[in-house]
Amino acid sequence: MVNVGSRRTVRLTPEVIVDAAVRIAARGRPDGLTGRALGEELGVDRSAVWRHFADKDALLRAVGDRLLTMAHERVPSGLGPKQRMEHLAGAVVAVFTEHPHVGAAVAPRTTRGPGEFALVEMMLAALDELGLEPADVVRYQRMLAESVLSYAGMRAGYAVLPDKLRAGDERAWASEYVGADPARYPAIAAHAPALSELSPDLVLDTLIEAFWTAVDARARTAPGREPAD
Repeated sequence: MVNVGSRRTVRLTPEVIVDAAVRIAARGRPDGLTGRALGEELGVDRSAVWRHFADKDALLRAVGDRLLTMAHERVPSGLGPKQRMEHLAGAVVAVFTEHPHVGAAVAPRTTRGPGEFALVEMMLAALDELGLEPADVVRYQRMLAESVLSYAGMRAGYAVLPDKLRAGDERAWASEYVGADPARYPAIAAHAPALSELSPDLVLDTLIEAFWTAVDARARTAPGREPAD
């Protein structure tokens, strides 16, 4: 049994440790997966954490899987297949950005846990409903999953940059790009105002739009099947 603060006593379990890691990650601390930070959060000796996880990678995968579970839980029930997947994509990006140090670290990984299984199940089922052939269901599920995770990891990585660096990058679109020499960079000069106004949400929307264009075209070629809305 472990005393957490002065309020209550709990039994230290993998779930309790992951809960603590998620709380730390939400504060933007880069050390959320260290034994020291977790020990301080839980009020235990750091060595107690590693009795429940083989190593830091196992803990990373467990915390990352919890983030995927959180994203899955944000998808409303009763939606059509396209709406489910769009909500899921947005939720993954949001959750990873809200827990940026973990989100950036776990984006390229396979967590192998129930959170990841729930997301893959939702995506495969949605693509089945849309009328794709089985081989295409798997191919397009992986395409969207890796695209969204890559984007989520990039947004999470951007969120952990020091404020000064992030502000400089954001200013670049409205300063260096707008001021680009039109003789040398005519395309940049022509599109610079639009580049400076482009939002991350619109980038994600465009990624999803391109995905649906490909899926709809493929579904129309599936013999004897009509794509769902």
